[in-house]
Formats: sequence, structure tokens, C-alpha cells
Amino acid sequence: MALRPKLTNRDIFLKEYSEALADDTAAIFVGAGVSMAAGYPSWKALLRDIGQELGVDSGDVSDLAALAQWHIRQSAGATRIRQVLREEIGVEKPIPPTVEIIARLPIRHIWTTNYDRLIERAFSGIGRPLDVISAASDIALKPRAGAVRLYKMHGSVDRLDDVVISTDDYELFRSRRGAFLPLLHAHLASLSLLFVGLSLTDPNVRHVLSSIRENFSEAPPEHFAIVRPPHQNDFDSKEQFEARLTQHKLWADDLQRYGLRVVEIDRYDEVPELLTELERRVAKRRVWVSGSWPVGEEGATRAEFIHEVAQGIGAALGTAGYTLVSGAGLLVGSAALSGFLSSLQKTGSWDLERRLIARPFPQALRDQEPNAAQWQLLRTELGRLSGIAVFIGGMKVHADGALVPANGVLAEFDIARASGSFVLPIGATGGAASLIAERLLSMPASHRVEIACPTVAQLRRLSNEKLSASELVATAMEIVLKHARL
Repeated sequence: MALRPKLTNRDIFLKEYSEALADDTAAIFVGAGVSMAAGYPSWKALLRDIGQELGVDSGDVSDLAALAQWHIRQSAGATRIRQVLREEIGVEKPIPPTVEIIARLPIRHIWTTNYDRLIERAFSGIGRPLDVISAASDIALKPRAGAVRLYKMHGSVDRLDDVVISTDDYELFRSRRGAFLPLLHAHLASLSLLFVGLSLTDPNVRHVLSSIRENFSEAPPEHFAIVRPPHQNDFDSKEQFEARLTQHKLWADDLQRYGLRVVEIDRYDEVPELLTELERRVAKRRVWVSGSWPVGEEGATRAEFIHEVAQGIGAALGTAGYTLVSGAGLLVGSAALSGFLSSLQKTGSWDLERRLIARPFPQALRDQEPNAAQWQLLRTELGRLSGIAVFIGGMKVHADGALVPANGVLAEFDIARASGSFVLPIGATGGAASLIAERLLSMPASHRVEIACPTVAQLRRLSNEKLSASELVATAMEIVLKHARL
């Protein structure tokens, strides 16, 4: 019997951390490397001018906090260093893809020792609420409902009188900013932390790692660190490279003392690739149920069947542990939600806040048109959040009283397809779902392989009007479960 290949740290990271994200037990620690990728200077570069004013080359100093301390002592204050921070860190650099993805991930807690405002700007750009905790006194503030908390444990560029940069700041951390430590210890104990931008030369890292070691000397919880080892072309000589590579290997091995599993990358642009894969894996556990059906006399003949299919899909998703994503479409949305909630009650699940993502579309008053732009934004968000989209029915009453396919459901198919979601139309339910199935079936095989969708045989079975509602639900869920394993 052939042995399975051993899982790499990368494989373990993608599996375990994506599960932590889906289970709402993940947090992220953003290090200096992320800021440097945006164009901000390293610590050595930041303090280069400061060192020159003292007649010292910052590149020759291993303890850069001490260099800052020396300058403060010689100049009788921290004014000059604060000025350098304002000039170098206070400017707005382009937000790198890594930070944009972090802002989208389903996390509630972000830690950083960076001073810049990249994370704040990324959250603002997508309208996601963020509570910034940059001073010890901020910790006492009540969190806003739904807001992610950003712990800037070494301060922020917009509060330069309260940043950690010198030896004094580190030595007096417990007395001045000690309120951060119990929270950090609690997160290190109960959450899976991903360290991004962790640097061998970052003087801030020692403080964070010591927090792990202080509380978990024997069996620390498992966390992950994405790290790029030194490359030959990073150095002027082979000797320098080999010396730093040896140091890196020893450092990476030593990180195991802190429960940190190192995930090595060859290129910095692999970081957004890894985070995108995490985002994709989490999305595969979220299923968008799209559809609608008139509830009046016009659609009454099929409404009961549509309701049964949608309710069955919702219940099956709940039982299988999926997250339901819904725009609360007419009849279909409420039926799917009813089945989903019923399954959660039967299984004793109380994690509704994590398992349900609903974005009801604001309805216009009689004789008024809905806000098309707002609806488009909502659909785009649902498409971004979901990895699978199930289409059920999709009909509306035209102005002349006739039943016509719902353009909104067709638009949601286009959005789901553009987002890379797996599109699953239950064609037997009619309406837009039937049109979507026909469109996929009529495509040449060379075009259909570019779309994440069921096979021809599966599409035809889902379009078989002779199947009962329960048979259609069973077929659809078999496809969903199989796709989740890919």
C-alpha cells in the first residue's frame, strides 16, 4: 500500500488556519515586512539619519532601540525622532494586496507593532468598521458592534507622543502599556495567530515572542508565521549569504519553542497568493442561495414546489455545517432561511451570528423603482463572500401581469461567475435558474471548463422536472459536498 506524501507546513497551514477562520478562532499579527512591502522604510533605514547625527551607522547596530535611546539622551528629547517618524511613516503609501486581503478576511482581532495606517485605510476603503486601539486607555472603550479590533501595541503615527521606539519604552512597557499584555496572552492561548511580515531583524518581534514564552513554556498553542528565507541576490557576497542563511535556519527552528510553525516562501508576492487561497477556502463553506418567485396568484401553481426546494436546500446546508448567504429574495430567501434555522435548532447549534450572512435588498414603495446602484453593491458583496452560488427559480411579475425571468437573479449569476464561485442552477425550478442551466449546457466544452460549474450530466439531472423536490435537494447537496472536498 502506497504511503501518502507527508504534509508540508504550507499544507498544514492552509488546512488548519482556513478552518480557524471559518470557526471564528483566528487572529493576525502584522509585522514590519508588510509595511516595507508598501514602501515604508525598515527600522535600519528609518534610523539611518538619526545614527548619522550621532556618528553611528545604523547598519552596524543590532539593537536599534538602543540607537534611538542614545539619540534621545544626546538631544535631550524625542522631538527629532518623532519628526522622522512623521516624515517617513506619516505619508500615505499605496495599500499592498496583502493588507487589502487581510481587511476582507473573517477575523475580529488584528495585532501589529507597525506605526503606519495601512490597515485603517484598507478597512475604510471597503467600508468595514474598525476600532483602533493604539493606547492603553483605548482598551477600556466598549467595542462597536461588528467592528474588528486593531491593537497597535507599539502606538500609531497619529499619536507620536505615545509610541514605543527606545530602550526606555521597551523597559517601561508593562507600566505604560501593560494593559495590552493580558489581551495578547489571551489571544495567544485561545486563537490561532498568523504572523505576516515577521522579520529576523525586527526588534519589536522579541517582545511579542517573549509573551508566548512567558505563559506557555512547555506546550505553547500552535500558530503560523509566513517567512521568506534569505536569498543569494540579497547579499554582496556568498559568505554573507551563507552566514545569514545559517542564522535564519537556526532562528526558524527556534520559533518552534513558541509554537510557531514556519511557512517558508520564495517570493514576497506569494503572501497575497497564500491569503487569497485562505479566502477561497473559507468562501467554499459559504453558499449563496439566489432566487425569487411571486407569492401571489400569478405564481401560485409553482410556489409550493419552489418553497420546498429552497427550504430543503437551507436545511441541508445547516445540517452539513455550511454558512448560508442570502439576499432574502422573494419566497426563495425566506424559505431557505426557514430551513436553515430549523436545522440549526435541531442540531443545537447556537453560532447563528457566524453561520448566517444576510443582506436583505431594500424594497421600493408601490409605483417606485428600487435603488439599482444599491442593489448592485449588495449583489457584489454577496458574490465576494461566497464560494458557491445555488440558483432556485427566479421569476417576477411584469408590469403587464405576465411572469418573466428575474433579471436580478441573472445578474447575480454573472457576479458569482466573475467572482470565481461555483455556480449551481437547479434548472427544474424554472425561471432564471432554468435559463442559467440552458446557457451552461449550450456552451462548448472548451468554454464550460473555464467556469466552475456542475458536469453536463449533473446539470441535466438538476433540470429534470420529473424529480421531486427532495431528489433535487439531494442531488444539489451531493454536488456541493463534492466541490468542497476539491
